[in-house]
Formats: sequence, C-alpha cells, structure tokens
Amino acid sequence: MPDLSVSIVNTGSRELLLACLESLAGADAEIVVLDNASEDGSAAAVRERFPGVRVLAQEFRAGFGANHNTVIRATTGRYVYVLNEDTTAEDWGFERLVSYLDAHPRVAAVGPKLVYPDGRRQDSAWRFPTPLVSALGLATLGKAGVKQSRGDQARPVDWVTGAALLLRREALDEVGLFDEDFFLYSEEVDLQFRLRRAGWEVQFVPEVTVTHYESQFSTGIPERRINEMWRSRHRYWRKHHGVVGARAAALATGAQFAVRGALSPLVRRDSEFRMRMWLHARNGLRVRGRGLRELADEWNGRVGTASRR
Repeated sequence: MPDLSVSIVNTGSRELLLACLESLAGADAEIVVLDNASEDGSAAAVRERFPGVRVLAQEFRAGFGANHNTVIRATTGRYVYVLNEDTTAEDWGFERLVSYLDAHPRVAAVGPKLVYPDGRRQDSAWRFPTPLVSALGLATLGKAGVKQSRGDQARPVDWVTGAALLLRREALDEVGLFDEDFFLYSEEVDLQFRLRRAGWEVQFVPEVTVTHYESQFSTGIPERRINEMWRSRHRYWRKHHGVVGARAAALATGAQFAVRGALSPLVRRDSEFRMRMWLHARNGLRVRGRGLRELADEWNGRVGTASRR
C-alpha cells in the first residue's frame, strides 16, 4: 500500500495538466488522472509523455466530487491528495505532509499555502459559511473574520480549498466520500464539515507551497459558473443549517455582493466586475438559469446521440 495517492481530474486543460504532471515527475506517489471526456487529446498525451501515470479515460462528463470519488475508490494510498490540473510546485513536500499527518493522527485533511504564478498569496482556507459567518461577511464585506489562510505556521482551520487537499483515507472510510449531489463547488466544504462534526481536524500547512493558476475549464463561462456556485451554496446551507438558516445565510451573502457591486464604481471602473457582483446578488435570492451541470448534461446528450447514429 503506497503512502500517498494523487487524484487529478482534467476536463480539456491539456497543457495545464501536462505542466502539473511534469512538476510531479519523480514523486514517490501513486498518480492517477481521470480524464473527464476531454476533446483535446489530454488522455493520449499523458499516456505518451508520462507512462508511469495511470489514466482513467471517462467517456462522459461528471462533477468534481463524483470524479474524485472514482479515483479515490480506484487507489489504495493511506492518504489521497486531491489536486487541480492547474497546479504546479517546485517542491510538493509529499514526505513532509505525510510525516505531518503521521504525527497528528486526528488530522483528516490538510491544505498547503497557495500562490498565484506571480508569487502573490491566494486565499485558501476559510471559516465555515454558517449564517453567523455570512452575516459577518456582510458587515465587513468579506474583509475580516472569514479568511484563515494567513501566517506561516501550521494551525487548525475550518476548511481548505479543494484545489490542493490532502485527505486521510481512514477518515473518509468513516464519514464517506464527496457528496455527489454537489456537481461543482462546496463539495469540499461539505466533506470537511462532516469530518469536523465527526471529531476530526483540518489543518492549514503553509510550510508547503503550491502554485494555482486558476484556469479551470469553467472560467470562460462566468454566468454558468456563478449559477453552479450558488446552486451548491444553497444545497450546502439547506443540508447543514435547515431552511431558515439557509435563507438567512443566502440573503446575507447575496447582500454582500450587492453592496460590493453598488460600491464598485467608486473604487474601480470595471463593468465586468459589477456584472459578476449583481449575478451573485441575484442568485442569493434564487438561482435562475443554467449552470455547469446542465452544460455537462448537454455534452453527454450530444455525444451519446452521436454515438448511437
């Protein structure tokens, strides 16, 4: 049984995926790529350039949690590192992370420090979006009391981003894998909430640094991405805080975006930013329009129809 299995899901991001695997070359880990029905030759390119990487070539498109669950079930490492294909590192620090988890047996999940390609720090750990935290986010416009990825010492946090999330398999065996009712977004929040509720800990470990390019497949379709984000948020709030708590959290979070949109002409001349803020504010009331799940369903239907001809 290997200590570490790496789970990477790719949807049409061939060059980013290859750069990620290049940075992983020589790593002492079981590396598995699930290709989410890409149309850019990603699976073939990985097989050609990285024969030691296992490729699961999927002929249909599924969501983040479902895809990583497929890899988790197909691997055997004591720890599973969920990685975006748009990540790289000069030093992945696998030995240090495994040693850290071995030394802290009640820690179920850790996240490294994330940075942009220019070296600026990315936010990567936050408090759970409870109704109270959502109200705090409205009062401070998200500037205080919510983000937890500051400082340079390892410490407990509520949750870390799924872009680079190292998980203890023993803990997953206890609480279950990602909830596949979430297509994209909030599934890692839900998982870490369940881990914390079961008595496990989540830690931010900034001694290891990962570069995150934030160039995921969905970034070119902002309205669908925002709709999917909010659909998942509403699902998360209803699941963990009930109908009343979900409504309170949604209204407070939507109001924060409305205020940011209203103030934006005073601080930046960016009509695209204002449009995004108003989309977020609208979805705080109710999600209108299609999201990324429907995009995948449309693709699956189109390809399935063509294959039957």
